[in-house]
Amino acid sequence: MRGPWRAALALALHIAFFVTPIALVLGLLTIAVVTFRYDHTSGLKAAAAALVVGAVFAIGWRAVLRSRTRPRGVALDRSEQPQLWRMAESIATSAEAPKPDEIRITSEPTATVREHTALLGLRTKGRYLELGLPLLAALNVSELRAVVAREIGRLTSRNKLTALAHRTSASVERTAAGLTGGPTKWLFNGYARLFTAIAATTGDDLELAADAVAVREAGTRTAVLSLRKSVAVEIGWREYADDYLSMATSIGHAPDVLLGFRNFMSHPTRKPKLAERAKQAIAEEPDGRTRRRVEAMKRLKTADRELDERPAFAVLRSPRKSVPELEDRLMVDGLGERMPWPELARQAGAAHVAEQAAVLSSAVEQSGLPVEPSIAGVLAAIHRGQGRDLINPVLNPGLSPELVDQAAEDTLVDLLGCTAVDALICARRAHHELDWGGPSPVRLANGQPLDADRLVRPAVADPRLIPGLHRALVNLGVPLHHARRPAAEPEPELAGIVSPVQCAGSSYDLLVTDRGLVLLPSSASTTKRLLAGTLARFREAELEQLGELAATPVGELRERPGAQWVDSRDVASARLDQERAGWSLSLELYLDEYAVSELDDELVRDVDGASELVLRSSADGVEHGDPYQGLGELMGARMNVEEPLAAIE
Repeated sequence: MRGPWRAALALALHIAFFVTPIALVLGLLTIAVVTFRYDHTSGLKAAAAALVVGAVFAIGWRAVLRSRTRPRGVALDRSEQPQLWRMAESIATSAEAPKPDEIRITSEPTATVREHTALLGLRTKGRYLELGLPLLAALNVSELRAVVAREIGRLTSRNKLTALAHRTSASVERTAAGLTGGPTKWLFNGYARLFTAIAATTGDDLELAADAVAVREAGTRTAVLSLRKSVAVEIGWREYADDYLSMATSIGHAPDVLLGFRNFMSHPTRKPKLAERAKQAIAEEPDGRTRRRVEAMKRLKTADRELDERPAFAVLRSPRKSVPELEDRLMVDGLGERMPWPELARQAGAAHVAEQAAVLSSAVEQSGLPVEPSIAGVLAAIHRGQGRDLINPVLNPGLSPELVDQAAEDTLVDLLGCTAVDALICARRAHHELDWGGPSPVRLANGQPLDADRLVRPAVADPRLIPGLHRALVNLGVPLHHARRPAAEPEPELAGIVSPVQCAGSSYDLLVTDRGLVLLPSSASTTKRLLAGTLARFREAELEQLGELAATPVGELRERPGAQWVDSRDVASARLDQERAGWSLSLELYLDEYAVSELDDELVRDVDGASELVLRSSADGVEHGDPYQGLGELMGARMNVEEPLAAIE
């Protein structure tokens, strides 16, 4: 069953969701009134039952109905950006769809219309058209029109039942995801699964109708191209954020985000690669939805539209002024004044190699070898065959034994190469150069490029070539006495929390980081945890407490009274066992004079001369973040899992 009939059935079920409890309570009250006329005691009991049932439903409804859609991004005033508003309103009028109440710019590489609803979608209070800043950078005006038409087209009133059912389905799914726990969540999740199963095809129907609107507004070719290009924008934005926006956060300066992303997307090396990856992503979709949409759009007969190839941000008034203002309002707090991309790449590259040089000095210091942390000292140690021992302190202790040799070579090549580049930069003989096609290359003062990996790797792989590397570095003008102060121990980054776990008869909150485990004495009583499992309000309070823990620096948490620290470097092996009541984690530890863990003696037991720490899950435990994935990454090859890790989630 498809189309309006399925939508009508879904809406009938949704109306029954509200009517049935009301009818039940009214029925009980009617029974109470009738019974009271003949038997006061029985009538009062029936009235009390009606009140109890009504109170239960009221509490459940309160938890369900308080969910709301909050606007995101930066609102664009109609008087400040009339051209964009006119585009959206003309599309809405042509499509016979409701006009958006607000247009907002977000930092996400997507466009969508979000609706703030009441009664789980039955009534609409507001509509927000959200346009991602990356789309304004990567698309042209015609493609932007197609994207806006596609989103507004989802609200088309030509099939009111389908639109209403889809809006209700989205509200039900959003509410189910927002509930935190207790019987309300359990019961509502069952209803949500039933409703979304019935309303499953309404989204597809609206999607096809929305694509038809995009074709009418922008033409078939532009509508199809905008759909494919939107996929490329999402892929490109992730890479742009990882490879380029990360430069801004590393040195604390704001870049020109939109112009930078436009340069990134239009670079002659990246553009065809992104188009090919988008094409592959569409081809590999399990359900083939995008392919079907493209084929349906191609079958539509429509007149060609005049192509407007101006950048999409041309629809903004005074983009030279308005775009930087939008970026500043969307930017991460704490970034300093704006910096041009070439200078930002230069400084970010210099900061990176300086950090790596400090890591090399730290490895030399921790290795215990009588080696100077300078480039000359490291070269001499490698020549003596001590390269593996030199770099061992900064290797991941969870690596598989067969991967250690290659990891040691790669790490030493990277750190030594970065240190050589750092020395050249400090001597003003090299700098990093912005390249939108790939990583920032190193350019020597004479204009020649420098590939540090190609320069250093042969000698690291074969120490007999160290004298040749020594001569090459001298010829380049590298000061061989160069060294950085050893890097401080990096602050552990939290992966997730499990609360509570049992250890030696006591309850702890387990914090999994990328460098070890933190155990904090749990303050939650058994009664409070039982309430958290049955009442959503207590579960919300518990999740808020875990959120506060996650927001606190790990270094501060380790200083709290009773806190325990298990350093990853002290873990010899780990075993995760699936048990009937949950799981247990057994850690074999090296607790000798070189250990850096901080554990009370009563938590660790001696087993055949080895130290063992055992953690057990609790039946009423809750989680924050992704502690199990973090635990797997932390332990690596040292972890022996008796059951698939997913079984304990």
